[in-house]
Amino acid sequence: MRCYLLLLLLLLSCGSVFADPLLVVDRLNYDFGEIIQGAKIDTIFRFQNTGDQVLEIGRLRSSCGCTAALLSTKKLVPGAIGELRVTFDSGGFRGAIQKRVSFETNDPKHTVVTFGLQGKVKAELFLQPSRINWGIVKENMPLLAELEVVNSSKEVITLQNPSTTNAGIVAELSTLIIAPGEQSQLKVTAEFPPGKKRLAGYILIKSDFPSHPQLKVPVSARLSQQ
Repeated sequence: MRCYLLLLLLLLSCGSVFADPLLVVDRLNYDFGEIIQGAKIDTIFRFQNTGDQVLEIGRLRSSCGCTAALLSTKKLVPGAIGELRVTFDSGGFRGAIQKRVSFETNDPKHTVVTFGLQGKVKAELFLQPSRINWGIVKENMPLLAELEVVNSSKEVITLQNPSTTNAGIVAELSTLIIAPGEQSQLKVTAEFPPGKKRLAGYILIKSDFPSHPQLKVPVSARLSQQ
């Protein structure tokens, strides 16, 4: 009888030593297909603790500030189910997109778990290129640039004359009315403010297109020290 009790205690002790939390997820990736720029994608990843100990979730990370993540809980008792809600804001993005969200756990087999979102963002009104960066330039070098405002929607879009946040930046559009599939040329000239070695500002273009009421073009340059 004494030997039986000792064996039972030994088995229970071994069971507690080898017991661990075990994370099981329903899916690791979500393909949202094609969306229009500016739309927000919201999805939920579910996971369960199928182990014998409490599952603890540690640091939560996102690959981009455009991707928000929220956990339903950070501790799951054995058998409990948790949720990770992920929201991606497509504003400012165009083309193929891949975003990642990950968290750490105390599951020895899954210390870090990474979830992914992927898809394509279609912009209906966009700038090409999206910014102007002349880099480091020599004194008296002309600062000139040309961009295109592209209308890939099915509607006629009306723009307003550009404004700038820096008096040294001047921008002019070739046309204010853009038919579907057409573009307007944006010509930009700039000069450094007196006594300054850095030029920075934005070109702002307002439109009557509901999903893109304003386009913003970052502009920058630095004067060479030589």
